[in-house]
Amino acid sequence: MHKTGLCQDFLRGRSKILEFFLGNMVKQAMESPLFLLISGFIVLGFAGEALLRGAVSAASHLKVSPLIIGLTIIAFGTSAPELTVSVKAALNGQPDISIGNVVGSNIANILLVLGLMAVVSPFATQRGTLARDGSFMLAVSLALVGLGFVGAISPALGTLMLLALIGFTIYLYTSSRTGEGVQEAEAGIEENLVPGGLLVALLVLALGLAGVIWGAGLMVDGAVLLARQLGISEAVIALSLVALGTSLPELAVSMVAAVRGHASLAVGNIIGSNISNILLILGATSLLAPLPISELMAHRDIPIMLGVAALGTFFMGTGRRMSRLEGSICLALYGSYMGFIFTAQ
Repeated sequence: MHKTGLCQDFLRGRSKILEFFLGNMVKQAMESPLFLLISGFIVLGFAGEALLRGAVSAASHLKVSPLIIGLTIIAFGTSAPELTVSVKAALNGQPDISIGNVVGSNIANILLVLGLMAVVSPFATQRGTLARDGSFMLAVSLALVGLGFVGAISPALGTLMLLALIGFTIYLYTSSRTGEGVQEAEAGIEENLVPGGLLVALLVLALGLAGVIWGAGLMVDGAVLLARQLGISEAVIALSLVALGTSLPELAVSMVAAVRGHASLAVGNIIGSNISNILLILGATSLLAPLPISELMAHRDIPIMLGVAALGTFFMGTGRRMSRLEGSICLALYGSYMGFIFTAQ
């Protein structure tokens, strides 16, 4: 009996030691920057999709015009992760993450998302969409280059950016009330409906909103800690890992639309997302806290973003389609850009 008791005590002691060390290991892993960053990616990916689908479904149940849903909820909904991340970073006093997130997302949307779409399935583009939306995307990107030389986005400039977005949205509504425009908007709604009634849609919307806010917090915290741990600037982390994570909704929505034969809808979503990333996200964020733009970002990454926007517009305009070769070039350029920003810092 005495030996049996000693054995039991020994086993209990060993299990407590194992629990202690395993508990510490799990705790350290969960508090590591990489874990926070990856968790933020995953939460933002699912939550952004839920937020978009819940909002579209709720608006559809409330009999909102398909065109209004397409031009506002779907166009701006895919930018929700970028918005929450940029606002969180700005309020934390990390403007490089706010700016880098938008610039990196716009680069990823063209080179990575459009590139993957073209490699998987070459797609045609509509002349009207490219001439109207593509031109405005280039104009907005050029304006951001100018703001980079100014050195900051003030609340007054942010207000002008939001007014420009509202004006462009009204213009889109008035110019898209054709049968083709409405059909494209209805196709976008079908891609994003949640099964069930209005209450289900509102529940999905609420969960998505909460998840986006939570995921943004995880991602910003992880990015800051990882940058400090590796000795990398916050701007580089924002331009690469954070931007890639916040572009997941655009990637998911666009790939699904392309596979189902709605490539023009996907192209419209990507161009619209790039426009709203600059005007909505930076405009709204600057109202909460002025956004200084670093000299490196102003002289290197923002001009690269403009060049990428011009290249994407050129590729889609050649024969009004984007080929596998052009998609492969975009993917190669994205990989090169990632390597460049990590080695050039």
